[in-house]
Parts: sequence; structure tokens; C-alpha cells
Amino acid sequence: MINDLMPWVDRHFRTLADKDHRAMAGLSMGGGQTASITMVNLDKFSYIGLFSGGAATGFGGRGRGGAAPVTAPAPTPAALDLKTVYSGAMADPAEFNRKVRVLFMSFGTEPPLENAEGLKKHQEQLIAAGIKNSYIYLSPGTTHEWQTWRRSLYTFAQVLFK
Repeated sequence: MINDLMPWVDRHFRTLADKDHRAMAGLSMGGGQTASITMVNLDKFSYIGLFSGGAATGFGGRGRGGAAPVTAPAPTPAALDLKTVYSGAMADPAEFNRKVRVLFMSFGTEPPLENAEGLKKHQEQLIAAGIKNSYIYLSPGTTHEWQTWRRSLYTFAQVLFK
């Protein structure tokens, strides 16, 4: 991604090849890949979109890489450890806020594969920790499906590059 794909895109397309003009987003497992790539390369990305994946919600849902059983109640999420979550990218909230313009996270509202409640708690913990540039979107009445991701992309696109 960093050494091959991004330079190729910048060579073959008319881009503004700097972090202030670069976004990455992914859905489901791609959200996890997006988090893995962008959080250790904040010098290259200012806009990050995690659609039904990649959000460290602390329990259930795709945010941790697997679905909670349909009948099991969701446990209370663990407090975020900013020194370790997202590869430590948020260890200094002020620095993270300076580097990242938008951290966008979304889920559908319907179980069993989505974790809307976990995402809400995650957002509350980020705000309490001083992360002020994160946004969430909950797609009403959808689960881990294309309709969720279409709505997520539509909403994410409206906050890009402003």
C-alpha cells in the first residue's frame, strides 16, 4: 500500500500527494486493514473511514474481528487504553487531533454482526480521552451488508477534505 500502490496512483492519476489530501476507508475486514495501515502512517493520511470494522469497540461485532452470539448479552466494554489501541496512534490525543482531521466509524443498527452500542461507547471513550475529531454513523435498520456501507460512504464523503 505505502511503498507500491500509493506511489503508482500518484504517478498515474492527478492527485494531491500529501497527507492533507489523502483518505483511506474500508468495509468489514477492509476496515480492519484501513485501521492497521493508517494508524501507523499518520504522516500519510488525514481522513480515515472504518465501515463495520476496524473500530476497537471492546466487545462483540466486527470491530473485534468476530460476531457475538445472537443470544448472548453484550458485556461491558473495557476502557480504551490509548497507549495500545490503534497501534498506540492515540497515545497523545492532542497529537492525534493535529494529524487526523476525520476518524469516521460506522455500523448498522441490527445484530448479530453489527455493534452499534459498542461503537457508541467507543465514541464516548474517545471523546472523554480528548480525541475530538471522531465521528460515528449508525445505519438504521441494517446489519453487516451493502446498504450499511453505501450509506456509510455517502456520509463519510460529506466530511472529506473540508
